[in-house]
Amino acid sequence: MEAVYAGSFDPITLGHVSVIERAFKLFDRIHIVVANNRAKNHKFTLDQRTELVRKSIADEYSARTVIRPFEGIVADYVNANGIEAIIRGVRNATDLEYELQLEQYMRHTTVAETVYLSPYAQHMQTNSSLVRMFFQSGKHEHARAFMCPDAFDQALLYLNGA
Repeated sequence: MEAVYAGSFDPITLGHVSVIERAFKLFDRIHIVVANNRAKNHKFTLDQRTELVRKSIADEYSARTVIRPFEGIVADYVNANGIEAIIRGVRNATDLEYELQLEQYMRHTTVAETVYLSPYAQHMQTNSSLVRMFFQSGKHEHARAFMCPDAFDQALLYLNGA
């Protein structure tokens, strides 16, 4: 069974990675869709965010992973690729309320079921906004604790113009 996990991943965090790892216990193949939300002011470009996702996926999962940058409505990706499930990460009640609203839209536009997964306990409070704040304030080393090492190193290269 195939599932999609979509997000802006600006940048991808250990919280995202833990949801992905948990999802691999349930699904044969996961499409990680790196979405370009025009309403957001992204710290990293779509191509950079896609590469950070690539650097965050453990080798043991790479053969079962499809990573795609995407500039459209995720429901269109789901329908075009015959995806059977949509994975959504939920950390708290606020996340769940938003995700339940989003699920109503998906129910009207796809046949995929939504599956909610929480990150591992140690990553429950991790979010991309916090990591971006560290990068924007020049406190790069503080961001290291919230990202995979290879992705963190690549993010620093991007921030330094590489």
